[in-house]
Amino acid sequence: MKKVLLVDDEKVIRIGIKKLLEDVITGYKVMWEASNGYEALEIANIEVPDLVITDIRMPEMNGIDFISYFKKRHPSVSVIVISGHDDFSYVREALKLGVKDYLLKPISRSDLASILQNIDNESSAKKGLSDPSESANISKIKDVIKENLEKEITLHFISNALNLHPNYISQLFKRQTTIKLSDYIIQQRIDKSKELLTKTNLKIYDIAYLVGYTNSKHFSVVFKKTVGETPYQYRHKK
Repeated sequence: MKKVLLVDDEKVIRIGIKKLLEDVITGYKVMWEASNGYEALEIANIEVPDLVITDIRMPEMNGIDFISYFKKRHPSVSVIVISGHDDFSYVREALKLGVKDYLLKPISRSDLASILQNIDNESSAKKGLSDPSESANISKIKDVIKENLEKEITLHFISNALNLHPNYISQLFKRQTTIKLSDYIIQQRIDKSKELLTKTNLKIYDIAYLVGYTNSKHFSVVFKKTVGETPYQYRHKK
């Protein structure tokens, strides 16, 4: 669980981002909140966060000044900037200070998820390791698929099962594996059907149903396209 310092003078913005991080994207915990740069620096002097998300325009100490001070003390901590459409000059200055990326208001869930994934990917590449939270989510996605092969497995189905955003699931799976999510689901269905064909005497239409195909002819077409032979041929080959 990555610890986040969230800096914004608008409480409603902080509430929204906190919900996105903790309930939608998951793997992040907003441990500290601040309404301006001074408060944020006081917090960072006591405990160093894993990630900082900060607004640019704030009273007392704005985001640029805060980032400048913060980065001198904690250069390795990733910082994401929140800005309005008319703040590009500030964003450019923030990028020069080493922030990872920026989000435009109103904040998009998919944009935030994408930025966080890019940061995690960079971190993983530097460490030569996969991020544990991402690896755990990949395992959960695969488990949902394996346990529900007889059902209609869609991105929305997986999203509801794991309380993860669909865009996050799709992008994470694509980045962490060598196969598209849809192709992986088909492969799992075919692998399960192979097992049932060789280890049981179930009818082919029963097997089709058990691996998520309501139409046995469609199942046979997909099976042959994937395996190179029909289910009947596969079952009876020597």
